[in-house]
Amino acid sequence: MYSIDREQAAKELNMSTRTIDRYIRAWKIRSQKRWKKVFLHDQDIKIFKTWWIQEDYEIIEPASEVIFDTWFVTKAIDSTRNYKNLYEDTQKIIEKKDEIIKDISYRLGKAEVELKNSIPMLEYKKTTFLLESSNNKIAEEKKEMNDNLENLKEKVRNQELINIMLIAIFSIMLIVVFFVWFANV
Repeated sequence: MYSIDREQAAKELNMSTRTIDRYIRAWKIRSQKRWKKVFLHDQDIKIFKTWWIQEDYEIIEPASEVIFDTWFVTKAIDSTRNYKNLYEDTQKIIEKKDEIIKDISYRLGKAEVELKNSIPMLEYKKTTFLLESSNNKIAEEKKEMNDNLENLKEKVRNQELINIMLIAIFSIMLIVVFFVWFANV
């Protein structure tokens, strides 16, 4: 049955409500939300209350005679040596990993600086597109201007030819008029 709210459970279990929320998220305590209040399952709260209490144990005192086992003592010393070796080995491994991390962080910093100083790809593509389009536009305008220039050159040649022909016709007519004039006189 869901009858204990979070605050009551926190007081009963001597925990913070945040810890209660963590247990709820971890599904260690069942909960049910009613309106804006969260109620917890009574049985789960009882389990948590008794969970921390240890059962009574009877301590049996050893006999008055204490027997030291040399095998156990030597084994304990060997195991401490092994732990010391393990500790030293792990320290070496940690130092190597630390060097690798430093190297990688240095490379990362270098890459970040290069990235910061480099042009973003989107901006680069945009600029190259604009540059290519302006180059294409200039090439089209240049071709158009060359075509216009060729047309104008041809018109000038035609006009020169027409002018030469007109001058020739005018000269011939002037000569004919001159001969006709002096032939009558």
